[in-house]
Amino acid sequence: MKIALFGGSFNPIHNAHIKLAERFFDEVGLDYVYFIPTFITPLKDNSSTISAKQRLDMCNLALKDYISFKVADIEVKREGMSYSCDTIAYFRNMYPDAQLYFIMGADMFFTLEKWNDFKYIFKNVTILTAPRDDDDYTSLCHKLNEYKKYNCKAHITKEYIEDLSSTMIRDMISKNIDVSAYLNKNVIEYIKQNDLYR
Repeated sequence: MKIALFGGSFNPIHNAHIKLAERFFDEVGLDYVYFIPTFITPLKDNSSTISAKQRLDMCNLALKDYISFKVADIEVKREGMSYSCDTIAYFRNMYPDAQLYFIMGADMFFTLEKWNDFKYIFKNVTILTAPRDDDDYTSLCHKLNEYKKYNCKAHITKEYIEDLSSTMIRDMISKNIDVSAYLNKNVIEYIKQNDLYR
């Protein structure tokens, strides 16, 4: 079985997150993708992050029609800082015979040596990442060559996914700009009902 873990603040979850998961689901032949909202994200400014429960709710709303996409609340329940090595260990214990993958954006891939126990991550998962533009692919390949000294395994998709950021979407919402092209309609309704990002 091939299982991918996709961690992030998902603040909010948007269509590019889902397209990235779909891309790897098809390219790698995954069986399941677990979206894992963080409680607190290391190496990120968490000041604009809404509650973990609300981000978890939005993930469930956005993914409820995807049979092979699941939402895991383990980092939210664990609370505190969300370290990927701990989450990988959890899934390694749950699925001892599965091939584990870890989906991340290009920006995260370039910072992996700063991650907590990053050698454990390289040992236990295959990284899945995508370029943000045409030039990014070459940079990602160079970085992967640097990581080879740690026996890093990675699959870099060639075609880039639209460079869409949650920060941009939050800014649009705060200015009452239409975000229906970027967010699931149920997520938009949830944001309105809970008056988020205003």
